[in-house]
Amino acid sequence: MEYSILFVDDEQNVLNAYRRNLRKYFDVHTALSGTAAIELLKTKHKFAVIVCDMQMPNMNGIEFLKITQKISKNSIRIMLTGNADQQTAMDAINHGDIFRFINKPCTPDQMMEALEVALKQYLLITAEQELLKTTLKKSIEVFIETLTLACPSSFGSINRVKRHVVRCASAMGSENTWIFESMAMLSFLGYISLPDSLLKKISNGHILTEDQEAQYLRHSEVGYKLISKIPRLEEIAQVIKFQNKHYDGGGSPSDELSARDIPMGARILKIALDYERFSNITYSNEGALLQLEEHVERYDPKILKLFIKSISVFRTENIIKVNLIGLEEGMIIAEDILTTQGILLVCKGQEITESLINKFSNFDKQKQLPLSFLVYPDH
Repeated sequence: MEYSILFVDDEQNVLNAYRRNLRKYFDVHTALSGTAAIELLKTKHKFAVIVCDMQMPNMNGIEFLKITQKISKNSIRIMLTGNADQQTAMDAINHGDIFRFINKPCTPDQMMEALEVALKQYLLITAEQELLKTTLKKSIEVFIETLTLACPSSFGSINRVKRHVVRCASAMGSENTWIFESMAMLSFLGYISLPDSLLKKISNGHILTEDQEAQYLRHSEVGYKLISKIPRLEEIAQVIKFQNKHYDGGGSPSDELSARDIPMGARILKIALDYERFSNITYSNEGALLQLEEHVERYDPKILKLFIKSISVFRTENIIKVNLIGLEEGMIIAEDILTTQGILLVCKGQEITESLINKFSNFDKQKQLPLSFLVYPDH
């Protein structure tokens, strides 16, 4: 695989030398200024390594590399400079997230060695992210799907909450929506500690007593303790812990945390979870939105505004009716599915999967499945 390297220097002859010496080994790109390099980062493919000169007009290397942390997070950054001052090196490392600091002039062999080490670091970072996005995420999905199939009345709303959270996170400009999906799916994990009678009241939208509400809120602490034992899920565990925390400092847990000190994922989850509960209580999306607006002190105002907007643009006019043969993976159930005996199989909002189709097929063989289903054809 040919990795892309970006060189930024205000001297054209230096850039020409990099291209001439390294083009056999890498996909080399160059820019004569930090401003030009930023435009290149916004329009071109990902760069594994960014090599930048310190002394450049208008925007120095530290200023440029600090900006790249936001638009090219995974890139490994190398600083080149003729200034051997210790403070310059410290500033570069502390403010620009610099992987290596090299004095000029730099020979081709020295640059090649530095790039090889930087690429190893890049591969470590991307491999870690791939592990989280694929193996770990898929493991969570399988676990949650098992819970949903085993107990649809308790865990059937997970997929609805997940879509609420992902739409809101996307509206906020987040690219790593997989982590928000995981947060949403695992937010229900503590439900395993709640009695069936309480879970039924929650799923049916019944008002809880003060004692029942306190018992319900403790599920987030249970989920937090379970998830915090899993490596690489520490951030998600913190979100689960504070998913019932109010923006004004109220809610659960009872501590001094408030406003933007609450993890952002928890602030999104709080709105999505309350919206789902209010939907069950009021039996309408409009009623749920009114309830959110009546309790605005509980929510981050900016996130609430984006959440309401993301809900309003969600398409509802494309519901179709299909039979068992017409079901496809990725469709969304638009109604609760009951057997002919009235047993709940799937809650509305659940995504059609291979396991769910197999479950339907087994009930169909026993003549216990409805003849048709209302579904959304896609996400």
